[in-house]
Amino acid sequence: MQHLYTPGPVDVPLSSRLAGAGPMISHRGEEWSQLLEEIGNRLGSLLEAEGPVILLPGSGTGALEALTANLVTPGSEVISFSCGTFGDRFREIVSRRGARIVAVDAPRGGGFTREEIRDALKSHPRAEAILLTHNETSTGVANPLEELLSEIPAEGPLVLVDAVSSLGAMPCYPMEWSIDGLASCSQKGLLAPPGLSVVYLSERAWEKAGRTICTSYFFDLPLHRKLLQKRRPQNPFTPPVSTFYSLAASLRYLEDYGYRSWFARTRRSARSFEAACEQMGLKLFIREEGFRSPVMTALEIPSEKGGHMKQALEEIGITVAQGQGNNSATLRIAHYNPGGWPEICLLAGGVFGAAKRCGLDVKDGFLEKAWDIWNSEGDGTC
Repeated sequence: MQHLYTPGPVDVPLSSRLAGAGPMISHRGEEWSQLLEEIGNRLGSLLEAEGPVILLPGSGTGALEALTANLVTPGSEVISFSCGTFGDRFREIVSRRGARIVAVDAPRGGGFTREEIRDALKSHPRAEAILLTHNETSTGVANPLEELLSEIPAEGPLVLVDAVSSLGAMPCYPMEWSIDGLASCSQKGLLAPPGLSVVYLSERAWEKAGRTICTSYFFDLPLHRKLLQKRRPQNPFTPPVSTFYSLAASLRYLEDYGYRSWFARTRRSARSFEAACEQMGLKLFIREEGFRSPVMTALEIPSEKGGHMKQALEEIGITVAQGQGNNSATLRIAHYNPGGWPEICLLAGGVFGAAKRCGLDVKDGFLEKAWDIWNSEGDGTC
């Protein structure tokens, strides 16, 4: 049996897989409208936000394209904060819209501070938007988004956030935190198959979208909103029906567990696994604990061993990801799955065995260390 621990796609709950295997229905019928309403309401509960959540066929990149096409004006100044490959990608998408990019980069393995946000806004008071990545899976950095956004005045630039790998697995509250545009997808924290882009806009952003010329029919967010507000909500074009059914089932799964309890469980898994790895003597790529992602662990493996470690893990049924961009010497291991303590044992034991096989000097006692963290952060359950 293969166990999937890449930062997307992730393992999908059985209920979601079965839901996606159901019969096709008309995407103009009453049953479809009810499904759209259910998904929209559940996503609103997850985000603790009002207003429509737009679902488009596509990936997280498609959601970033949609934000850009509707909220970025060609020739405008945009501050782009990047701490990894996906921050760079968001910047590239916006630059192709014709924006003038102000690049602010964190060293790989680091995130951003309130002072950096404040300084960038002071130096570029005419910026129309800022770009931020909530959880950068190329490095394993999670930016303290709520803290960072507290530095941005209400009348400041639009705040556009890449929440592709955070939504569903980490707290992310756009109304409370004053996020204007949020982009995500179905196949990571929402525990559904790939195929759906997720977009949320604030009222301020909807006003901007109404004034912006969107040259794309596919990504025309006001058009999607108009059809969602009909008596029977619809899509402008044929949606991937099976993926919608799977997403609805995954949202029920998360809601039944309790969103905040789920966030805590995910973080608990990551911290326990990190403790095991540190006990072995392996290095975590993110040195500063406050920037470590609660949904993904990046291990710094000697460059000549990284590929061999990944292969050794795959041979025992564990699929992880190697580094991206400048981080090819890392292994990236995600914690979206609901496996609990048995999963930590599987992952930690697998990494220990793979490291031994590849000639790394790793120490024992890692499960005891992981259990200490799991037990101290938990509610007594495994």
